[in-house]
Amino acid sequence: MPPVRICAGGAGRLASLPRPGAPTQRRNGRGDIGRPENIASLPGKLFSVAYFPDLAPYGYGHGTHPGVVHVGWLDGTHPFPKGPVDRRLVEKLRLLVAKPVELTRGIHICEVCVEPSDVVKSFVPDKGKLIDPNCSWVQWTLQRRGNGQIRVSSEGVTFAAPVLIVHYIEEHGYLPPAQFLKAVEEA
Repeated sequence: MPPVRICAGGAGRLASLPRPGAPTQRRNGRGDIGRPENIASLPGKLFSVAYFPDLAPYGYGHGTHPGVVHVGWLDGTHPFPKGPVDRRLVEKLRLLVAKPVELTRGIHICEVCVEPSDVVKSFVPDKGKLIDPNCSWVQWTLQRRGNGQIRVSSEGVTFAAPVLIVHYIEEHGYLPPAQFLKAVEEA
């Protein structure tokens, strides 16, 4: 049976994992490609390990992060709360995402957005898999991609959110948890 393909680390790199129930593979001796508890198991679909439920203990990357929880780690598969967010808080979030932390090497493109049928991904001739920076696909992704996080704290809890959180709020109506919005207001 062929392996399930996933997006490893939410950074646009593809990796393969065995079907559910099989042990995870190792990559470059640096650890598991993905944690089974973060990988959906619908056959034949591309999955991202960038999804984490709101307020779940932080589990992205390596090591432990006591007192840090996830907020806004959305994908195109799991439902999420929707509702209005005060414009002042969205503007504060804009300031925070302008100075991201925990940067990754690659980019993560919003998985909630549906790619329009007229968007074309083209490649630079004689450059292998180098995507043409002027193609319509790159232009479409400009407002739908990120490669870092923001961190805000309140009452002893640190909230880790992807920089795409502003996009998720404005374009998809995402409503972050009240505790997170309080921490943004206090930031």
